[in-house]
Amino acid sequence: MKRTLPVLLKYLAVVAVSCLLAFAISQSPALAQDAAVAPKIGSGILPADYASRGAYKIEFAVAIWRDAARDRDIPVKIYFPATTGANGDATKFPMIVFSHGLGGNREGGKKWTQHWASHGFVVVALQHPGSDDAMWKGANPGDFANNMKSGATMKSLGLRVGDVHFAIDEVIRRTNTSERAFANVDAKRIGMSGHSFGAQTTLAVSGQKAPSIGGQSGLDLRVTAAIALSPNARNKNNPTRQFGDIKVPFFSITGSEDGSILGDGTTVEHRRMPYEYMPAGEKYLAVFDGGDHMVFGGRELGKRRPETARDRKIQEGVMAGTLAFWNAELKQDAAARSWLAQGGYRATLADKDVFEHK
Repeated sequence: MKRTLPVLLKYLAVVAVSCLLAFAISQSPALAQDAAVAPKIGSGILPADYASRGAYKIEFAVAIWRDAARDRDIPVKIYFPATTGANGDATKFPMIVFSHGLGGNREGGKKWTQHWASHGFVVVALQHPGSDDAMWKGANPGDFANNMKSGATMKSLGLRVGDVHFAIDEVIRRTNTSERAFANVDAKRIGMSGHSFGAQTTLAVSGQKAPSIGGQSGLDLRVTAAIALSPNARNKNNPTRQFGDIKVPFFSITGSEDGSILGDGTTVEHRRMPYEYMPAGEKYLAVFDGGDHMVFGGRELGKRRPETARDRKIQEGVMAGTLAFWNAELKQDAAARSWLAQGGYRATLADKDVFEHK
């Protein structure tokens, strides 16, 4: 006992010092900034960290971009990882475009956009005039449903698709300027994502066939991977033709309570259909038990309804799965792809959750 006690005391002392150092580092702004620029593409993030905030400090910028060709102003919010030096560091970040749901704005998907940016992605969150929050702000509450339905049209979808094409053009143009937000963008690696009507926009940009989208072609070949939160087969006719040409890697996310919002008859089965009729090849589907439409919007639920522990668990699952998908497809991270496809992600989900890939 006399010989082992000093060893034990030394061990406890080392542990105590380590804890103090860890606390000091976490409280030091200078060291935190250094850590914020440490990770590099393909660094092999641990599975347990996919749902955790990344090491990059996030900066953001807001602007209104003028699309002169369409006489249209597009509000945007850009989330980007902070880097050091006048011209940033050598790391190049993939870009993700995010499209909000019907009646939303450029703050849509904030939980997801901030999470992705903290792990080394530049995210451009769009606001789509004509199907944004101007539809309901200041309106009579009794007119809410009709106002919202008036924006869920093929014309609005066409305008949204045009917004995405324009935003990608604009980001590519701005990578050649001195703007800090775009100094480290790799415009050859572009992802597309959205919630609800934004998911419909994502499907269109990824190659869904549909009746004329306001005279514009939806497919944008510059998009190399996509995530749709609460997707929908709004037109139930010939889904094989509709979704059969979506070749890019695609992740569809919905929930067992993610049904109709505006009385249009949408069911959970309809939200699964895009995945089911896409051709195989890096296609994924997650259906979260108990997940409703709002939880996938990526915003604080606030006054909409009380947030539950299950909501938070679903949000963690969304953050983990989507980050692994972006890492796999936009950063070509083999470990992330393996974690998704070989059971690692499924093991983190609840028993009644569904996860499929093909």
